Amino acid sequence: MNSRPIALAVIVLIIVFILAAVLTLSVQPDLPPESGAVYPYTTTYQVLLPDGQPIAIAGTTIIVLTVDDELFLRIGDQNEKFVVGQTKTISERKAVFRSLGFSILSTNYRIDTTYLGRSGDRADFFLIIRTSRQVPSFLIDRILPGEIRARPV
Repeated sequence: MNSRPIALAVIVLIIVFILAAVLTLSVQPDLPPESGAVYPYTTTYQVLLPDGQPIAIAGTTIIVLTVDDELFLRIGDQNEKFVVGQTKTISERKAVFRSLGFSILSTNYRIDTTYLGRSGDRADFFLIIRTSRQVPSFLIDRILPGEIRARPV
C-alpha cells in the first residue's frame, strides 16, 4: 500500500487550513476595556504621522497639526496639545483577534504617545502599546494603518 498520496493530501490540507486562517484573520480593536486591567507587556514604535491627514489607529481617528515645537492632536472628539518630549495616553481599549470565525486572542491595550518633534512634513512620535496579554508583533501590526511609517524601537 502506497502512503505517498495520503501524506501529500494531508500536507495540502494543512497548507489550505493555514492559508484560510491567515486570510480570515481580523481584529476588532475598539471594544470597551475591562476594568482593573494591568499592562505588563510593552511594544514601542517610532511613528511618523502626516500633518493634517486623518489616520485611524486601532479604531480611533487621529489628526495631527504641528506649529513650531507644538503639536495639536485631535483624537476622536478630543483635542490635545503636546510639546516636544510630552507623553499622553491616547487610547485605552480592548481588542479581539479572530481567525476562521473563532476568537484567538483577547487583550486590553493602552496606547501612549511621546511627541519627539517634526521630521520634514511629519510629526515624529514614540507610540507605546501596552497590553494585558502578550501579543505577537504581527498581530499588533494589524492595528497600525499603512499610511503611517512605524518601526519597532
